[in-house]
Amino acid sequence: MRLIKTLLLLSLALFFRLAIAGDFSPIPSASRMTDVSKATVPFDLATLKSNWRQRITTMRAQGVVPIIDIESNLGEDLDMQSFAHQMDDEGVALIAFSGIAKGRGWSDAARYAVAVDPWRYIPTGDGGLPPDWKKNPMTFVRTTKERITLDGYPLMGEYEFRHYPSPDQIQRGNNERDENFPIDSPAGHELFRFSAESDIPFQIHQEIEDALLPPIEKMLAQYPKAKVIWCHLAQMRYQDRNTIYGPDYVRKLIEQNPNLYFDLFSGPPDHIYPSSKEYPGKYWDRSTGKLKPEWAKLIADFPWRFMTALDLNTFIMGSFSKKVNMQRAVLDSLPQSAREIVAYRAAWKLLFNEDI
Repeated sequence: MRLIKTLLLLSLALFFRLAIAGDFSPIPSASRMTDVSKATVPFDLATLKSNWRQRITTMRAQGVVPIIDIESNLGEDLDMQSFAHQMDDEGVALIAFSGIAKGRGWSDAARYAVAVDPWRYIPTGDGGLPPDWKKNPMTFVRTTKERITLDGYPLMGEYEFRHYPSPDQIQRGNNERDENFPIDSPAGHELFRFSAESDIPFQIHQEIEDALLPPIEKMLAQYPKAKVIWCHLAQMRYQDRNTIYGPDYVRKLIEQNPNLYFDLFSGPPDHIYPSSKEYPGKYWDRSTGKLKPEWAKLIADFPWRFMTALDLNTFIMGSFSKKVNMQRAVLDSLPQSAREIVAYRAAWKLLFNEDI
């Protein structure tokens, strides 16, 4: 009898999950994005925004605080149907879907993603990732400018300047992604200049170290109209290389640079970076699992300058729920007045220059 009751409860839970998912927006009809033709370009942003607004509104009506993931690098092998259910289960409204060129010059993955599922993905340009960005940065920036302009992407991807190997890469024995590309190089100037002229935001990965702060300050001052999202607020993988960056420093940067934004991705409070054996998520209070008060106050004082992010890639999709939970913990650390701004409204306003 107990087994029958358990099975009934599980069946009801599954039915409820599927019912909610169907209410948010349709589940894609294809699992493989490359089974369909790429979305036509320039993207029909008016129709896409209508879909996205409806999805966000439906989530809010059902008591869910929607999340927009402003930064993830995903490839063409994503199971679109399964992942749509996962997104709905976790209340993730939209993901800025950035492709990975993998030596091809450009991937068009975002066009496939939007064609299969026009409800859940914001088309985002390929990020500045190896090998394309590292091998020939000027060519990659010029390709980016062409594709962003002609295809109508509302967001460029994440460009890696100083980047240490990620934890999952270290665990796989891949230490090659130790990138050290000057942000004030000719390619960096080209990227900042294009954003300033086009009004299209782009993302940077720049490790937090004393020696790397003056160059980014110089670039922000030289291109005040460039819309820059600095990825991974307060992620410090080697603490002894930083004596400057903290809430007061970030506050000063925000006050001086009206077009500087930050994404809030971080690993969980107990995560240790394998190479340094340190806790990189410096905004966490590990005793509570929430933000330290000084970081929470900074975000609450400038909520329109901070956005949720999941930093997904093809190797860590199994950690999706955990990553969402970490961003929910960030939101729960903020006053009620700031939560929805940081969760989705700030991203929408930055990308589309309108409130939602």
